Amino acid sequence: MAKGLRTAPGERIGETLLERECRETGISVFMPSFWTVVRHQRTNKLIEKRFPLFLGYAFVKIEEEHFALAREAKSISYFLRGGGRYGLASFSDSKMLELYLADLEAKELHATMRRNGEADVRKERREILGRQLGSIFPKGRRKKVPIRMMAAAAMNSLTPRARERCASILEELEKLDKADAESCKIPTNPLTSAA
Repeated sequence: MAKGLRTAPGERIGETLLERECRETGISVFMPSFWTVVRHQRTNKLIEKRFPLFLGYAFVKIEEEHFALAREAKSISYFLRGGGRYGLASFSDSKMLELYLADLEAKELHATMRRNGEADVRKERREILGRQLGSIFPKGRRKKVPIRMMAAAAMNSLTPRARERCASILEELEKLDKADAESCKIPTNPLTSAA
């Protein structure tokens, strides 16, 4: 199977060549699949992978006027009849609906896993930056004062190199706070409908 697209917008992330060609032709396509989200061992970046349930196969709904366009598509080589009455691998409409609903649930679960994973990465990064910021200052500081306030207040008394490092850490912490605020604005359960 071909690689999925990495730089596609929104819903088309992980789209296969077959799905893209059908979408561009105007053919409605459905490829049931599931996603995994894995964190890279060194970089802590989240890696998303999509695995189709039926490798190399997709369900298409072709209107009669689009059938000639579908036959000319490069990524479509054969057609299997549908409707649940033909051949070895036929699916009834109720089974197709079950697959579609399961795919919607898997997409929502994947989106939740991605949001949670991104939040975990930001939290770990924030803890690392806090420790680095604490290591710049002398030991024995008062624990009641937040480290960011202390860093902002003591910035002028630091050496130029430590001041530069402290400023970059504070800037990165601000970016993490903005990313957290933006992620809170995104609705956690977008309403989807199978109708």
